[in-house]
Amino acid sequence: MTSFDLKDRYRWPGRLRRDRAGPPAEAAERESWSILTGWIASVALCLALAALSPAPAMPWVLAGLLSLAGFVWLGAAITRAGPPANATHLTAWDAALLAFAASFGVQSAGRLGLLGT
Repeated sequence: MTSFDLKDRYRWPGRLRRDRAGPPAEAAERESWSILTGWIASVALCLALAALSPAPAMPWVLAGLLSLAGFVWLGAAITRAGPPANATHLTAWDAALLAFAASFGVQSAGRLGLLGT
């Protein structure tokens, strides 16, 4: 009976090894900047729309709009971004997470009374 050596990686068949080839570095960096600028634009749009609401309701409107933007980014991530793990650059999954985190932050600041309401 042969022993099973975990340190011997070269004996494993090629189909069991993961292919680590990803997109080229400049394409990944371009996609990261595209995702980041898209997220900043969506947050700016949420801020502009929330500014139209009455002052006492503005934090809650902003939190709702940011949450809605998070769901839009989540839909984009599910339909075209691929798996969320092992990415070396920003993806639509990260933008969705940032939008949900911003919504949670605005809600927390509003409940703590830090926004003057």
